[in-house]
Amino acid sequence: GQCADDDDDEGAVPEELESAVEHMLRALADDDTVVRWSAAKGVGRIVARLPFELGDDIVTSVLELFREAEEHTAWHGGCLALAELARRGLLLPARLGDAVPVVCLALAYDVQRAAHSVGQHVRDAAAYACWAFARAYAPAVMAAHVHALAPALLVCACFDREVNCRRAAAAAFQEHVGRQGTFAHGIDIITVCDYHGVGSRARAYLRVGAFVGGFPEYAPA
Repeated sequence: GQCADDDDDEGAVPEELESAVEHMLRALADDDTVVRWSAAKGVGRIVARLPFELGDDIVTSVLELFREAEEHTAWHGGCLALAELARRGLLLPARLGDAVPVVCLALAYDVQRAAHSVGQHVRDAAAYACWAFARAYAPAVMAAHVHALAPALLVCACFDREVNCRRAAAAAFQEHVGRQGTFAHGIDIITVCDYHGVGSRARAYLRVGAFVGGFPEYAPA
């Protein structure tokens, strides 16, 4: 009986830690960008110190931030947290099947609010998450997700309204080409779709977009 109690105690999570995790997850959707950044780093530090099962529960909670009903702040915080988890090697390869689709959605996130739209920061953070994926995983791990990730990054790099989003997506694509080597026509594309190539909206739309669209793998996107 005593041994069983000891085992239960070892697997138990202190209430203080549960409270801290809940606070961090709520802070990922905070109105303040600095708070969301800090929360993402806090989530990474906490997951790094937890047993696998408990850490995976937190990853599940992060992925729930990408529900359609959630505010743009939650999507932004979710992207930052996924990037931080990947960067620290805490987003396990088995979870990429859940993470990549929501990040691809975030690369195109744009919500109309009265006379303006909201989503630039979400798309920028999604590109950062893609960049982190390129650095965190071996080509064999990422291979199953290339068909979704490459077109989503190129659409953002060529056709996003905001220059910082275009450049962030182009940088993430370039990182994948350099580290993964599995993006179709990657070398050809990054010679045109680079920091300067997408710097001008007209050049990105008319020249770079048309060039990328010439490859059959990307034309449907």
